[in-house]
Amino acid sequence: MIDVSTRLRRAIHLNDLALVQRIVRTHPGCITNPDYADKSHTSLHLAARQGSVGITAFLIEAGHEDGSVSINTEWDTPLMLAVKARQVDVGRLLVLRFPGCVVRKNRGGMDALMLAARHGALPLLSLMLTSDPPADPTEHDLDGNTALHHASAAGELKALRVLLQHGASPRALNNYSWTPIAYSATHAAEAYFKQLVDEFEKKRVEAVQNGLVAGKEGRVRQGGVRLVTSEEGWEGRRREGSLGQSEAPMGGLEWSPVERRAVTPTGENGMWGSYGGRGRASSGE
Repeated sequence: MIDVSTRLRRAIHLNDLALVQRIVRTHPGCITNPDYADKSHTSLHLAARQGSVGITAFLIEAGHEDGSVSINTEWDTPLMLAVKARQVDVGRLLVLRFPGCVVRKNRGGMDALMLAARHGALPLLSLMLTSDPPADPTEHDLDGNTALHHASAAGELKALRVLLQHGASPRALNNYSWTPIAYSATHAAEAYFKQLVDEFEKKRVEAVQNGLVAGKEGRVRQGGVRLVTSEEGWEGRRREGSLGQSEAPMGGLEWSPVERRAVTPTGENGMWGSYGGRGRASSGE
């Protein structure tokens, strides 16, 4: 006879809501049912990865997350698994039901926003960036990569625009001193990325010219960017020591915040090995 744990997992994989309901109601103590042979994925992890909206909603209402948010051995939440599998409907449900999961990180230091940018769960980006608490596009993983780095390396061009709109910095450096643009999947993607940055710069310059300048210093902060005036040019800031080495000048605008990361050499099979075998960005490309 098949044990209850196996029956429950099979029912979730088959997206059989009625069977899941019957098993959980008969054996309420097995609702979380972590699979220790598979990264300790719980019932909700499986349902989220499968994209089973009905089962996900039932498990939540039945008290699956009443004690604490489920995490597996990689510290992935059900939301993270839904994002990785591009299960947008389940992801939306989990963001709305457990907004605190949006800012949580797994063992690799990645949050749900980075995963959504990397795996192309585009409809969830704006939802996460406006949730409470909202995802922070300037956050970085253990390699110093932001969501913009991940979107660029994965060739997710639509994600680039959304992230830039919410203040992501195209000049942020990772641990290996590479900007998001340096990880562009193709030359065409790189050209598009640079075009986007120019577009956002122009919009902010227009905002300044239309009377939105705040303060007497001639600067305006809006969407993670400030205008650098002629009185405070790039060369002047370098002489003053106010321009960090982790900042790569772009036109007349300073994107912020940009943090300095520890520079660590990459191996042949580096962070971006899954993206066409490109271990790191190369200045010679």
